[in-house]
Amino acid sequence: MVKGSSAITFYREVDDAIARNPPNVGDLVVLKKLCEAVEADDKSAVARLTRELVNLSGVEDPLHAISYELFHAVMARILLSGWFEELDLLINWPQTRFGTKNERVADNWNGIVTIVKEQPRSVGLLTEQNREKEWQRSLNGLDGAMRHFAKVDLPPAARMGAPPEGLTLYERILPEQLLETIEQFYRILQILFQQMLELAVVKLERDNNDAAGLRKLQDLQLSLWILLSPKDIQNDVKIKTVLDEQKVQNNRRTMILNKMIRVAEFRYGRSGARPHRFLDAFPPHDSRSVIFNSLDREDREEPYVRGERIGSIQVSRDRQLAYFLVTYGHTWDPNQRLTQAHLFRRALIKGRHGGRLRLVENDELIAFLYSFFAETLAEFTRQAPTAVDKSKAGVNAWRATVDMASVYFGQVTTHSRLNLTEGPPNYLTHTFPRNLIGRLLQDCGVHAVRSAYILLSVLNRINGVHAELAGPIRARWVRLPLHVGMLIQTGNFGVVVQHNEYASVTDNDELSSIRTAWERQPHESDPSDPNDATLKFHEDLTANGFSSDLDMPISSIPILEAGEPVTTHTIWNSYQKKVVPSQLFTRLVGASNAPQYQFDVRYLRLSELEREWYNRHVLRFWNTECFAIWESWASVLTSTKISDKEYEKHKQAYMKGLNEALDRVEDSYEQQIRPKKDELSDALRADSRLLLPRVRIVSAARLETVLPAVEKVVDHLNEISQPGFRLKPDFAPPFARKEEVLLEVP
Repeated sequence: MVKGSSAITFYREVDDAIARNPPNVGDLVVLKKLCEAVEADDKSAVARLTRELVNLSGVEDPLHAISYELFHAVMARILLSGWFEELDLLINWPQTRFGTKNERVADNWNGIVTIVKEQPRSVGLLTEQNREKEWQRSLNGLDGAMRHFAKVDLPPAARMGAPPEGLTLYERILPEQLLETIEQFYRILQILFQQMLELAVVKLERDNNDAAGLRKLQDLQLSLWILLSPKDIQNDVKIKTVLDEQKVQNNRRTMILNKMIRVAEFRYGRSGARPHRFLDAFPPHDSRSVIFNSLDREDREEPYVRGERIGSIQVSRDRQLAYFLVTYGHTWDPNQRLTQAHLFRRALIKGRHGGRLRLVENDELIAFLYSFFAETLAEFTRQAPTAVDKSKAGVNAWRATVDMASVYFGQVTTHSRLNLTEGPPNYLTHTFPRNLIGRLLQDCGVHAVRSAYILLSVLNRINGVHAELAGPIRARWVRLPLHVGMLIQTGNFGVVVQHNEYASVTDNDELSSIRTAWERQPHESDPSDPNDATLKFHEDLTANGFSSDLDMPISSIPILEAGEPVTTHTIWNSYQKKVVPSQLFTRLVGASNAPQYQFDVRYLRLSELEREWYNRHVLRFWNTECFAIWESWASVLTSTKISDKEYEKHKQAYMKGLNEALDRVEDSYEQQIRPKKDELSDALRADSRLLLPRVRIVSAARLETVLPAVEKVVDHLNEISQPGFRLKPDFAPPFARKEEVLLEVP
């Protein structure tokens, strides 16, 4: 940082003190010279002067009269320059006799963080001048805090069965302050990442061949991973103290990766007239906002806003980079050769979009999804070996298009988990705030409105250009407890079921098979009118896609009337008039003196319970157990050098391991979740006063349990179970693919 105006705010206090205290200013001169060396980025001078300063007494005047803020400013600059030895000397140098050493060091870290949070530009952060340099300075800050955290004494873990013991202030204050410091530097790194990502994407939008910005971000992301990740312990390490120290550091890094940090900025209203607001996570925070509230009537004052684990954020950033690279026709690995899929995407962007593709506004996404459908349809038709395959090209292209839309929403949006305003502004024209990972905060209603507008617009375009290829189109809002989804019925493409960011296609052949099973199950009578019976089946399918094995009240209503166009106005007007005022339950669920009070919230709480089960059991099943089983057998199962007899023996052992893991995760669901769902289903059916007239109850038993991770493993087992089947040398099951690692649901 150049000397000048910054010196006025940085060490002018020292100049003033020297002017006030002649001739006894020798100690102050040392401090001034250190400040000047820090300002001049002179590492050798900083090293020498720091050691000279800490040999002086910081608890006596004139140095003691200098404000703590000045010393914190020096420490912050030294930390961000990566001069960790000098930082250690200063941060442990006593400037007061009060408090324990831990408390004094924690106060110093708090002072550093205060500067970084409140005056980042004063220490060369978030200036928008040289973001790569600022990234390195922030990485230095994170590194320095982690180095201290690796050595600090942590409070002892609570003993099993022992009563909780209160921790003294000095036992917890330093670890807590260091974790807060780590979070703050990590947040600044994410803000810088987002700034650089947006600039890189703008370059891609203008020229889909220009991936230099994303490649640089990959390098920066790798440097962050290297700092955060536990280090491999070498087998030849024999010195026990070295081995123990490395294990301790790895444990601390794991703690950091598991640390939950806030990813959404928000402001609580302090009275009924001042609503709660989600704010943009990036300065200026007020540039984007949306009103939110809790669906729980008892949670009005300060609804809890969840954070995310640092490790999950890291993986999310990797996937963002992969998404943008693939979207514009690039490989994840810059050294990897382009595949046909990459070449297809590049040709699509060049041929349909003139090499300039932007996916920010809804209509831009609609144009891309239609062009993707048209090119995919042409490719499927060209490759179809039979007339039957050609006839399926349309639905297969549509399925791929809906999957593409789901991937888009999965990368650019995130579920708010709290209810967003149901009133104006129009969801289709409002700019929503982003969380720390750059994803737009949206709830089920926003997702339903956007998906309805985008997918219906694409379908209309398909029918207009391809001679009614999709067939007749009907779309409905689907109301479930404290949730809204969407159902699209098409004559030739089957149905689309949409919940939040995810949508899926079930084609007519699949629908026929599922309906046969649905009709075979014991159930209440279905409508005699075939159209009404079909609608009931489609509604049940939609409910099952949201939560299987759970009886729920349900209602649906057409989004648009016959002949009504798909526009931002008609879709929003339909949502406002048909969804917002609609109800499933009677007013008793809102009456605090009624036994039915908060009955609807029981569905929300059950959803939270299932989320916790998923994070605890499904993630372990998929990410740990299945992956470990594959790692044990991968080399032999992808080998071409063993006999069929030997191969079959190893394959059976591999399948046995996966089936045992399947049994464990399914048993945990049956023991922990299914009974709670049965209990709520019974309670719903037992109370005739809960539901409004003409609101029916879904019979969940008519459709199978939906556990996507389990289904993928079952599909994998079914594929390889055929006698004589051998995996190709380059095969990897879904749970062994980096891009399919499951993340914790926050």
